[in-house]
Amino acid sequence: MRYSPSLGALAAALVAVPAAAQAVSPRSVPATPAAEESPDRAKSDDQSRSDIVVTGSRIARRDYSADSPIVTVRDDQLKSSGQPTVEASLNQLPQFTASASGATSGAGAQNRGGQATANLRGLGQQRTLVLLDGRRLQPGGSDGAVDLNTLPDALIENVEVITGGASATYGSDAIAGVVNFKLRHHFNGLQVDAQNGITDRGDGGTRNVSVTGGLDFDGGKGNVVLSGSFADRDPVLNPARGFFRYSKLAAALPEGNIAVNANNLPSQAAVDIVFARYGIAPGRVSRSLAFSFNNDGSLFAANPVFNYRDPPDHVLNDGKSVQYSTGDFGYLQLPLTRYSAFGRVEYAFSDNLHAFLQGQYTHYKAIWGIAPPVIGGGGTAPVTVPVTNPFIPADLAALLASRPNPTAPFSLTNKRTNETGNRLETDQYDVFQITGGLSGKLAGDWTWDVSGSFGRSKAVITDAGYPSIAALNNLVAAPDGGRTICAGGYNPFGLTQLSAACKQYILRTITNRTNVEQQVLEGNVQGKLLDLPAGEVRAAAGAAYRRNFFEFDPDPQATTAGLVNFSQVKPASGATRVKEVYGELLVPLLHNLPLVQQLTVDLGYRYSDYNLTGGVSTYKADGNWKLGAGFSIRGGYSRAIRAPNAGELFAAASQSAVVLGAIGPLGSGDPCDVRSGYRAPGYSGAAPVRALCITQGVPVSLIDSFRNTTAQSVINLSGNPNLKEETADTYSVGAVFSPKVSSPWLSRLNLSVDFYSISLKDAIGTITGPVAVAKCFNADGSNPTYGTDNIYCAAIVRQAGSGLIETINTPLLNLGGYRTSGIDFTADWAVPTTALGLGGRGSLRLNTAVSYLRSFKIQNLPGAPFQEFGGTILNTQIDPLADAHPRWKATTSFGYEAGGSGLTFRWRFIDKMTNANNVGTTGTAPGVKAVSYFDLDARIKVNDVLTLRAGVTNLTDVPAPLVGNVVGQTDYATYDVLGRRLYFGARVKF
Repeated sequence: MRYSPSLGALAAALVAVPAAAQAVSPRSVPATPAAEESPDRAKSDDQSRSDIVVTGSRIARRDYSADSPIVTVRDDQLKSSGQPTVEASLNQLPQFTASASGATSGAGAQNRGGQATANLRGLGQQRTLVLLDGRRLQPGGSDGAVDLNTLPDALIENVEVITGGASATYGSDAIAGVVNFKLRHHFNGLQVDAQNGITDRGDGGTRNVSVTGGLDFDGGKGNVVLSGSFADRDPVLNPARGFFRYSKLAAALPEGNIAVNANNLPSQAAVDIVFARYGIAPGRVSRSLAFSFNNDGSLFAANPVFNYRDPPDHVLNDGKSVQYSTGDFGYLQLPLTRYSAFGRVEYAFSDNLHAFLQGQYTHYKAIWGIAPPVIGGGGTAPVTVPVTNPFIPADLAALLASRPNPTAPFSLTNKRTNETGNRLETDQYDVFQITGGLSGKLAGDWTWDVSGSFGRSKAVITDAGYPSIAALNNLVAAPDGGRTICAGGYNPFGLTQLSAACKQYILRTITNRTNVEQQVLEGNVQGKLLDLPAGEVRAAAGAAYRRNFFEFDPDPQATTAGLVNFSQVKPASGATRVKEVYGELLVPLLHNLPLVQQLTVDLGYRYSDYNLTGGVSTYKADGNWKLGAGFSIRGGYSRAIRAPNAGELFAAASQSAVVLGAIGPLGSGDPCDVRSGYRAPGYSGAAPVRALCITQGVPVSLIDSFRNTTAQSVINLSGNPNLKEETADTYSVGAVFSPKVSSPWLSRLNLSVDFYSISLKDAIGTITGPVAVAKCFNADGSNPTYGTDNIYCAAIVRQAGSGLIETINTPLLNLGGYRTSGIDFTADWAVPTTALGLGGRGSLRLNTAVSYLRSFKIQNLPGAPFQEFGGTILNTQIDPLADAHPRWKATTSFGYEAGGSGLTFRWRFIDKMTNANNVGTTGTAPGVKAVSYFDLDARIKVNDVLTLRAGVTNLTDVPAPLVGNVVGQTDYATYDVLGRRLYFGARVKF
């Protein structure tokens, strides 16, 4: 049962917005570029109290200091990055791990339909909490992650990012950290902002337009603001960049092949006779191979290759295998159209009672396509062909007649249905949230606030281009090959053309719907508790209630395995509820002593009672030691949790295709394939691998010639109502140096260095298909006895007769854990040009943010060893779209600013990485070299009304690097796949 939230006691904490902090700067005091502040921003600051709230705490303080590592990015720096979305701008910071969610679909099907998310430290988007003015946003999907597309970006004043657990302050999900978007308040006037971008190849265009207006009313007691925006971007397909022409090679061919049935093989004599007609000596082609078709009706063997005749336009022939390139269908940039609206009204009834009500709505649509589906791929059934089909080529008929049971039907599998066209998905989202509340003052300086919100996300996912298996079987079973069903019938052998009538008869369109709702009610009080010799003891306390509802309503066609290569899904729904109380205490311990200007400790505790998983406690202890002369030391400990979300708890069983990887070194492909490194004569485990393959179901008659002829297997995914919360222990310690001196060389210098450590246990996830297979066959020592009762082997199901991997069962589980640690260094320094003897009223600025990843370890199961993935790429266990963990990442900017104008040169560095498939194995798969990108942007303040900006990203047009050993393979999230881009923007304010 669904119900609407009670908005009778809606409220809001008065969160004063500090002056704009410098980009990527952990400042312990606010930046004060007063001359460059906007009038509405200055008014907001004038009307706010002197105490402010720092992200990561509920206690208002008189100085802008943070005990946790904090990074602040201004709105103008978000604009100057030249990126069309907030997500793309944030991903340039080294603390974030980019995910191919917002813009690209890569070479295949993996993407998030245009959704844009934040992923701190590479621990997954679901472990980063995203806030708007300190309050929770409506999730964009069932995993609880917030879609950054829904933010009112025209009103963003700055973004604060903290690393490490913050569950004691905000509750579940804040394991990797918090991203808090702060909006401009008391906006007055009219502002129009527009930006256009395009690559230097003339494609990939992006357009963003926003209009924002606001005014005070009732003598300044109230303020109303409305903002609307439109954004869209053009598609860029893989063939637009030569590097991606063969970016994904698959074994499934447009010609298809005849499935091997060990119990009804053709005779070797018949095979020899047929292939002798092609000039191939008897005995060279085994009867146990999978046979495919040339356009002239002759047969060829694909693994290894014999008699392959078709031109290599899309099919590659390296002498050992024939593969099909699906890269032409992938998107380097997804087309996206977005409309959004935001409105807020604030009113001060008195000095002691304030109210606000705001709402936001976003509608957007993304379209992406992938290669045509595969008959028999993704676990769906192959097409069964009777021997009476009139289109059967003569040579194939000869082989069929030589079988022990010559009249038995046969299976056509691994056929990519190019004749019906590629697959196309349209993802449409409607997201809204209403938030309101009251705040006021109590006795002394104590303040209170109550607030509530209700939001809903509706996703309508439409998939087109999927053939019906029943329709295909009807056509191939018809005595005339289906000519009486649709014009021309259906010839499944080789590359064929279909009539429009047959396409209409075969193809289906599927529409699935997902609804996600969230209700939040919370109340807080905070103020001075008492005075100590070292200062004020301040406290905060509060309570909260949150309900999340998830509902998945699939198309009836999707609930059965009746479509070619389409994942079978089931309906699902459920809700989670939590009641929480918390308290926070800021205690000054020492003050004005030698080497101790101020020593404070911040303690916090939260108890959360979940309706399904029970009660759990989170807590923190942070400290800040100001030594004097602008030098301070900070750090702390936090226990954080992430409760399983509704999607993880209630998701019904579904099927999805998985690619095991290319046959080759350990850790990739099907180990039973005779070409695999697992079966190599010199490998010590070759014999037990062979025995395990037989035990799993590879026929003895095929074991010594077995080849994986299928492009995909199936994983059975499902939720788990018995999941428990993830738990993380996070530590940080660091130092900040902001000298308060009159010297123009040092007065605007801010340095910080922070060490962080995050240790997560009971991580919710699945054992991915490739990992399960590799570990079952002892690639890293996980199954030293090669036993079938091993947890990884138990997940694998092979097809009877063929021995191919049919399914891998992967329910969500509380598995092992993750451990990551590193060091962040930031520096922000500005010096006036007069100090350099250059005159003028400008300043030169140097800003850098450097992140060193000391360790990134993954434990697959409790008790299993942790494996080090720091400095690697291509590990998808945490996030299939964010697999890069470089040791070093840095963003450095050097610029000149004067009177609101400026010029900035930016250097982005990504360290070299080794191939994650080599971890724990003797594999030697190649990694990737270090990459540097350079950007240039300019901002010109023409007058108080008009500001222009322009720039070039990837100035030197650095191409995407090759990742691994597959032609055209790269990391679409980490690296620039479009090349040099140019943008121009303007902001008009009245």
